[in-house]
Amino acid sequence: MDLGLAGRRALVLGSSTGFGQACAEGLAAEGAVVAVHGRDPERVAQVAEKVGGHGIVHDLGDDPARVVDLAAEALGGLDICVVNTGGGRPGPILEGDDDDDAGAYASMLRPALAVARRAAPLLAAGGDGRLLFLTARSILEATPDLARSSVFRSGVAAAARSMALELAPDVLVNVVVPGQFPSGAYQRFVASRAAREGLDEERIRAEDAAYIPLGRLGRLEELGDVVTFLASARASFVTGSVVRVDGGAVRGF
Repeated sequence: MDLGLAGRRALVLGSSTGFGQACAEGLAAEGAVVAVHGRDPERVAQVAEKVGGHGIVHDLGDDPARVVDLAAEALGGLDICVVNTGGGRPGPILEGDDDDDAGAYASMLRPALAVARRAAPLLAAGGDGRLLFLTARSILEATPDLARSSVFRSGVAAAARSMALELAPDVLVNVVVPGQFPSGAYQRFVASRAAREGLDEERIRAEDAAYIPLGRLGRLEELGDVVTFLASARASFVTGSVVRVDGGAVRGF
C-alpha cells in the first residue's frame, strides 16, 4: 500500500529519542522529509542523519512556537506536525506543590498549544495537513501514579478535539495514546513508583507486562507505524479521533 507520504514535510517534536524517534523513522521510511527536533545537538544530528532529514535543536521551554518556524524554514513549508512533549513529575496530585503543577503545564500543555497554533496555517496551506498529538494512557484511565499527566495531557486531548473542528477540512487532527513501551519516560515512571512503594523495578515491569492483554510491552516501531498511517493519505477520513496503541491495556470502551 502506498501511503502517499513521499516528499511530505514533517516536523516531529522530541524526535531525537523514544516515541518521537520512532515516529520520525516511520515517516522517513515512507518517503517523508523529516525535521528531527530535540535539545541534545549530538542526538539530533545522529537521528537526522539516520532518517536523511534536518536537525532542529531547540528547547521548548524557550518560545516553543519557534521550533515550527525553524522547521518550516528548513523544509520549505510544513505538511505534517507530530506534537510530542515531555512529561511532569510522576505521583499523586496531593504529593507535590505549585511548582510541580507549573512545571507540568510548561512541559505538557503550554508547548502543545503554542506549536499547534503556529503550525496550523502552514498545515492548512496545502489543504491536506496532518496534526497529531502524542498523549498518554492517563487521559483515558485515571491513576495516582500519573495524576499531573492526566490533568495536562487531557487538556491537550481536549484542545485537539476542538482543533479538529476548527481546522476541518484542511487539516486532520488526531490524538494517539501510547501504552507502555520501553522508553525513557516509562523507566522514570518505574523508578518513581519503585522508590515510593519500596518495590523492585523488575517486579513492576513484569506486573505491567502481565496486565497488558497481549502480555508484553509495546515495541517503539509499533507506535511509529500507527502515527505514520494517521499522517498518511490513507487516513483521509480520520479526524477528531483518539487512537490507542496499548496492547488492549485500557479496559474502557
